[in-house]
Amino acid sequence: MAPPKNERAFEANASIVLVGCRGAGKRTLGFMGVLHLRRRLVTEDHYFEKATGMSRGEYLARHGRESFARQDIQVFKHMLDSNRTGCIIECGMSSLNEEAQDALREYSKTHPVVYIHREKEQIARLLDAADVQQLLRADERHRSCSNFEFYNLFDPSNQSTTGTSGPASGTSTPLNSRQPGPSKLLSAREDFTRFLDIVTARGATKAWLESPFSVHSIPPEFRSYSYALRLRLSYLVDMDLEWEDFEARGDCVEFIIDHWPEDLFNVIARQVALIRRKLGVPIIFHVEENPRGERRRTVEEKYNMDAELLELGLRLGVDYLSLDLQREESLIDRVLKHRGRSKVIGNFWYMGFGALTWQDDRQIENYQRAKYLGCDIVRMVRFCSNDSPAELLEDFKKKLHSTISDPKPPLVAYDFSVLGVRTPLQSRILSPVKHPDMENERDHLATVSTAYHSYELLFRQFLLDPLQFYVLGSNVSYSLSPAMHGAAYDFVGMPHTFQDVTCSTLDRLNQICLSDSFGGASLTAPFKVAIMPHLKVKSHHATAIGAVNVLLPLRGKTAAILDHANSRNRAGPAREFFGDNTDWSSILTCLRRAISPRNFVQPSRTTGLVIGAGGMARAAIYALIQLGCRNIFVYNRTVENANQVAEHFNKWWAAGQLKNEKQQLHVNGITASSSSSPPRSQQVQEIVRVLPSLSDPWPRNFQPPTMVISCVPATASADGNHPPADFVMPLDWLRSPTGGVVVELAYEPLRTPLVAQMQAVRDHMSPSWVVVDGLEVVAEMAIEAFELMTGRMAPKRLMKEVCRKTWEQQQEQRRQHQ
Repeated sequence: MAPPKNERAFEANASIVLVGCRGAGKRTLGFMGVLHLRRRLVTEDHYFEKATGMSRGEYLARHGRESFARQDIQVFKHMLDSNRTGCIIECGMSSLNEEAQDALREYSKTHPVVYIHREKEQIARLLDAADVQQLLRADERHRSCSNFEFYNLFDPSNQSTTGTSGPASGTSTPLNSRQPGPSKLLSAREDFTRFLDIVTARGATKAWLESPFSVHSIPPEFRSYSYALRLRLSYLVDMDLEWEDFEARGDCVEFIIDHWPEDLFNVIARQVALIRRKLGVPIIFHVEENPRGERRRTVEEKYNMDAELLELGLRLGVDYLSLDLQREESLIDRVLKHRGRSKVIGNFWYMGFGALTWQDDRQIENYQRAKYLGCDIVRMVRFCSNDSPAELLEDFKKKLHSTISDPKPPLVAYDFSVLGVRTPLQSRILSPVKHPDMENERDHLATVSTAYHSYELLFRQFLLDPLQFYVLGSNVSYSLSPAMHGAAYDFVGMPHTFQDVTCSTLDRLNQICLSDSFGGASLTAPFKVAIMPHLKVKSHHATAIGAVNVLLPLRGKTAAILDHANSRNRAGPAREFFGDNTDWSSILTCLRRAISPRNFVQPSRTTGLVIGAGGMARAAIYALIQLGCRNIFVYNRTVENANQVAEHFNKWWAAGQLKNEKQQLHVNGITASSSSSPPRSQQVQEIVRVLPSLSDPWPRNFQPPTMVISCVPATASADGNHPPADFVMPLDWLRSPTGGVVVELAYEPLRTPLVAQMQAVRDHMSPSWVVVDGLEVVAEMAIEAFELMTGRMAPKRLMKEVCRKTWEQQQEQRRQHQ
């Protein structure tokens, strides 16, 4: 008998349907989705008007309610049938019709149909209608005609603030109280695009191809060591810690459904949304067999509730579903049929005395069964009372390796007792951990271990090695990176060191990097571009930008890049190195955080301006392109250098357009040579242009810039070749009626001439401008560099706090020496 067929592994290009109540945010999420997946948005209202030649209101007034109802459902069905691929379809209120819901159920057999919902209080506030409660009750029927759901979280802590993230006056103290936070739209977009990546199975592959050393590229089960932070629903609904306290505590979260509060499905959906937003790590969804505080139920009632809860996890698009393979066969089959793109962890729990020993051949049979069923990971856990020496589990793993044919699902296996998981941890991956300040109530699987202590123990056992990390360049003595990285090492439990070393030649750089204890380096001028020809392995981003700012040694025993990535935190000789660029993504993060909804990027209209033509300017241009901006201007004192940068990106852009066009011709069955007209990419205008002079007016055919990034140093370089910048913007370039964002990368001093000018502009001309100072950017750079170099999640809040505090201490020390 074959394992159950996966009925929800839809074609990657299958159209996605959004259903839900008015006010749930379907239209906004639809726009975000089409930009992310590069699809076409189809809305029910527009489709009705296109099909009938009149709006829904006009049709109702002209033909009456009965005729409108017939026409409405006919158009609804045709909309679904004629847009089966490459679309995101936003349904209006027609989806509450029973006949429309029948059509959606049929459509969901081959397409994702996503139920969008949110807090009932927010819906009521947005609609302000007398019949809102009746509408919300009707909205719950959308669960029965959909196969996915997305909780559009309202989070009051993510309200944007306006103002400046730098000093507001002549003082040198940052104005922390006015730091721009992530907007609600940004947070929702990040949540929804992550959800879409799981539904369409494109996220991990895309991240791996672009930057294989990113912590988001390697799933936890394939890392050298990984930890699952256990969080119970019974705790989360009334938690006594802040979400920020759980940051960087695990590589993923195991969300455990251990009790059934009122409005259970919506409570669970909201908690999944909170974990996604607050922690940004993969989610393991686990349903406990015996929830606490529940009345006794019949076997049938319990079976149905367990099945519905497990399927809810799949509907929510969790990364992993934990499935107990000792449950009823019919329940296992039912879940596996609906697994979709979520990975399945097949569990075998032996929780009491007399647990099956590791020597028992039935353990091998259990693993074989999990493999046969198509489980992506196998988890085997047994209770012991000093009756199982650690060697027995190691013998079992060896026997498994020699007995079971490849490919083998990754194995998570360990013993536990009333004292917790056996330490040293027996499992290399997905070891259960908890926050050190959490109570131990009813969680014996993680009462001893925390991620910090577990990881620190790996160094004590010499499984990992203390390494030396650097920031290297000609002017790094004032770098804040050593303090930020050092604090992160202490938090995670790594005995690494990070130091700034001033050097300006490739020979000296090579001497440092060839040390067996070299762990990695952040590069500044003059190395970012100069090192490119010497690297055989670079990320997609570094190649596109033409500059590298993070250098990593390759120490894998094989040529596989995964082997190299999993060799981080280990010493040894390295003759090859990997180059990546995080400057662009740090700039991108700051832009997204500060840009207002009024200035949301429109590719054909939005304009960006980059000041400078060095390695950071290249990263800034790339960030604007990734944000969707297609009108980018560069100003640099040396026009020749600006022309070189513009030429680099225009050639790169044209090559990408030509490649995309050839792929589309291939998909349509047309060879490139059969086209008589030249490819459109050869006709596309350049996307990066040069401004030759500050005295020139802003180009008449383009909107004034709403994103400005200054990439020139505020202080002179140590060798005197680069004088300090005194750049200020011509007022003619600052005529955006909606303001915009200015990102200043320099932070020595923090209040550069540009920052001072933009604060004055904001105070006296246009209050809609937001200034992001250099400390915001440098903190993001350090965070991403830490994750690339160590393969661990960074304690972001801690590193940002250390960045500001260290800068303030440096300023105080300088004042004392003056």
